[in-house]
Amino acid sequence: MHHLLSSPQANIKCSMCNEMQFRILAEQMPDIVLRMDAQNRFLYVNSRISDLTGIPAEEFFGKTCDEIGMPPHCAVLWEEVVEDTLTKGQLVDREVQLELAGSLKNLHIRTSRDTSFGHGGAAIIATVRDITAMRQSEYQVRELAQRLSYHMNNTPLAVMEWDPSGKCLTWNGEAQQMFGWTRLEMRKKSKSCLELIHPADRKGFLLLLNRLQQGWIVSDFVKFRALTRNGSLLYCECHLSALLDLDGKAKSILWVANNVTARELAEQEMQILNLGLEQRIKDRTVELESSNQKLQREILARMLLEREIINISEREHRRVGQDLHDGVCQELSGVRFSLEAISKKRRKGTMLRNQLDNLSGAIERAVHHVRLLSRGLAPLDLEDGNLPMALEELAANTSSLFQINCTVKCVGKSQLLEIEKAMNLFRIAQEAIQNAIKHGKASEICVNLNLKQGVLSITDNGNGISEHAAPPSRGNGMGMKIMRHRADVLEGSIAIERSSSGGVCVTCNFPQ
Repeated sequence: MHHLLSSPQANIKCSMCNEMQFRILAEQMPDIVLRMDAQNRFLYVNSRISDLTGIPAEEFFGKTCDEIGMPPHCAVLWEEVVEDTLTKGQLVDREVQLELAGSLKNLHIRTSRDTSFGHGGAAIIATVRDITAMRQSEYQVRELAQRLSYHMNNTPLAVMEWDPSGKCLTWNGEAQQMFGWTRLEMRKKSKSCLELIHPADRKGFLLLLNRLQQGWIVSDFVKFRALTRNGSLLYCECHLSALLDLDGKAKSILWVANNVTARELAEQEMQILNLGLEQRIKDRTVELESSNQKLQREILARMLLEREIINISEREHRRVGQDLHDGVCQELSGVRFSLEAISKKRRKGTMLRNQLDNLSGAIERAVHHVRLLSRGLAPLDLEDGNLPMALEELAANTSSLFQINCTVKCVGKSQLLEIEKAMNLFRIAQEAIQNAIKHGKASEICVNLNLKQGVLSITDNGNGISEHAAPPSRGNGMGMKIMRHRADVLEGSIAIERSSSGGVCVTCNFPQ
């Protein structure tokens, strides 16, 4: 039995089995697996070779690099690899950079002698790994690290990194500038990160650090007060980020802090100023309210006084009118009757009787004028609030006394007004008529009253308003001031404008 197993046929069969197992394993490998003899011929390559070179694996069997058509630098490389492995006895473990299939590749090559049966040790086995992507990633990581380092050292923010025990791992120049400790001092000293925090803020800050270290949160933003090396106080805004391990715990915590002391102090000063300003505003408001109340009381007292003056004036008007009517008119009438009685005792045609008759006629006209004046001072129709009738009587008396054309047009004649309102409107019309006759030399005056719309207007054809006229003509005289006051009592308004006829139009708007 031992003889049969040691036969050449058994050895060949065993060798074939080993070769088959080798090839099966090689095809499962993620790397390129190849076998080359001492003449630099490929005895075997797995299918991964086509991913790297773009050439099917079958094209490599029994051929050299030159025969396959690969670039000359590939042939030189593999000649050196085979020679180092077989002749010099040096197992190759190197990284090379080759241009293959139009792109530059980074390859890691490892070799060993092929001691399998049938090759007599005159062959090598090599594995080739394409590490191009890995080297590019490493380059990108180095570049990112360089950029991060540049930004960290040139940022206006303090960048600090601490391990879970509180030891400082990173401390940039701005952190040194802000807190006063150098990078070397922070790394050598076992200074806890909490020592930077003001004692009043440490409890809350420690709770936040614990949440970050446990992986409950990965980042947060916090404001705190900090202490510098010399003990001065800083106000900081800080963004904290945790770098987690595979267990979800923090390997380190990165701080990015901004010194906002100047802004915080400015805001505190602004708050103090605002509080002071608010207090001054409150004090001033109280003063203004007191002054306003005093002014309102004075205005009210003045209005009451003015109203009382008007009431007194109205009473005086009525008293004077009554005295004129009951006193002067009666006495003049008595004189006239006496003259008539004396005249009747004289013969007609004599000079003395003619003189007595003329004197009696003059006294009769005087009585008529006095009666008209008394009616203007105390119109009886106003006692009933009948403003239209009072205005018509005023217009008739004006026409009779001054020999002009004074007319009245009224809308809403049947509407009666309160006595005070009727009296004020009547006096406004009376004052406007007197101004038109006295200052405007008017020959026609029209009074328009619209009780439905609350408008009273007096229009004349007089001289009008001149820029160089005396103050009464411009509406600044005592008469106009009284009219404006009466309009205010009515809670209305009054205006003086040029009329289309060239004269003046006085308009009073009053509420219904």
